[in-house]
Amino acid sequence: MKLKSITVDHYRSIEHIEINFPHNRPVVLFGPNNAGKSNILSAINRILGERYPTYIEMLDSDYFRRDKINYPTADICAIFDEPLYYDRNGNGITAVAVRYGNNGKLHENLLHDGREKRIYPTNEQRAKCQSFLIDAERNIQSAFNYSSQYSLLSKFSKRIHNALSSENKEELSIAFEQIKASFEKTDEFTKFFNEFSSALKGSVKGFVHSLAVDFSAYDPNNYAKSLRIYAKEGENIRGFEEFGTGEQQVLLMAFAKAFMEVFTSEHFVLIIEEPEAHLHPLAQKWLKEYIVDMCAAGVQVVISTHSADFIDPAYIDGLVRVYKEHAATKVKQLNAQNLTDFCIALGVPAEKTTPEGIMSFYSTKLFPDQLKGVFAETILLVEGATEYYALPVFLKRCGFSLAEHGVEIVNCMGKSSIPLFWRLFKAYNYNCYAIFDCDANPKETSKTFNGLVDNKTWLISDSEFEVTSTFAYFGKDFETYLRTSTEDYSDIERIMIDDYKITSKPGKAKALAQKSSNIH
Repeated sequence: MKLKSITVDHYRSIEHIEINFPHNRPVVLFGPNNAGKSNILSAINRILGERYPTYIEMLDSDYFRRDKINYPTADICAIFDEPLYYDRNGNGITAVAVRYGNNGKLHENLLHDGREKRIYPTNEQRAKCQSFLIDAERNIQSAFNYSSQYSLLSKFSKRIHNALSSENKEELSIAFEQIKASFEKTDEFTKFFNEFSSALKGSVKGFVHSLAVDFSAYDPNNYAKSLRIYAKEGENIRGFEEFGTGEQQVLLMAFAKAFMEVFTSEHFVLIIEEPEAHLHPLAQKWLKEYIVDMCAAGVQVVISTHSADFIDPAYIDGLVRVYKEHAATKVKQLNAQNLTDFCIALGVPAEKTTPEGIMSFYSTKLFPDQLKGVFAETILLVEGATEYYALPVFLKRCGFSLAEHGVEIVNCMGKSSIPLFWRLFKAYNYNCYAIFDCDANPKETSKTFNGLVDNKTWLISDSEFEVTSTFAYFGKDFETYLRTSTEDYSDIERIMIDDYKITSKPGKAKALAQKSSNIH
């Protein structure tokens, strides 16, 4: 059983959102800080987490706009691809929804079937599809693990260990060997152990520690608690507290993956807040690949991120922009079909654009540096490296900081690529502004920007440029304009070539922006 969609109304900063979960692909929430990504993850974990939804108290901060007088009711609904269970009449229940403040009463909570009919799923039924949240702190019940010798569990363990006599320990050792042998005869346990060990072996590349799995303790109340995880550095055993936070989250993901592969009647929705936290750039790229592989294996993964490395047009139907409008959290999610329709409406020939090909097209055209634009409010699209490096310097010297105003400059690597970036970012409701060269060729420029720019006449001289509300262009090109309109251009160019051996166009343009006394 898989999660199909989540709908949230009047919860924290969320007025109304709906997020669809694609098949075998991650759901990636991206957007600026304070947009509401964590609130979405919290809502998913409320309805699908281990605790029964109606038993979770609503805090003042959980009410929409923190206003429980005017907004006493919050709704979260999860819809599945098959029935969670069947009612007495044989009807399949494919939705689980919780309403906090039912009938406007603050402490009246209702668990229902999405149509306001009260339901009573058991914990076993809810376990068919449950979420597991790894938050940004990576701090999981610190009082009840061995991460510190001062934790309650460590203190208790030490006291019990000291209280055991040598005879007690010997008896326990003999008995435990028998218990261990019984475990190893169980097919499910052996299969899980092998799957988990295999997952761990493939999950620690690039990390200092490796992981080992073994039995080390005796718990008469739950023999399975005898399974222990070790950190190893070479052949030396290290304490679990020496695991980096990145290693801890990989361990949890590997465990969930192995669990699902063995116990196929249960399904996890793994929720990871900022998986890039505490990881170096190369590890982030590796983790993204690992998450994609997990999804392909059947695990549903939802992440929130501020890293372009986790955004890939290859799974565009799982990409969800999160932003605020009038202080309320909004989302924008596309699929291949509505992106295709949007592109056709903006001038792309219908015969050249299909839902089957559009994701492959964008995944080959876009790179992480260009996708950094999705974290901005306004995206400035430029032709190439010359503008990319020089324009921010010119603007800063004029008193305008791109970062301060929420603007990201994107190198489109050619004028002909600007429209494809423009259409994609516009489809996600971004503000876009384009700067390009006319190349003294109005006919070809009009053809390139068909459906995007409605310009009747084009300037074509070396020293001319035009600025409009949505785009700006140079009559010939950016470099020629600088050369003809900057008095000290030749002097700076000569110094860059002779003294610093800078001969590339982007290098010279950036140097000019930094050193010219003539700023337009």
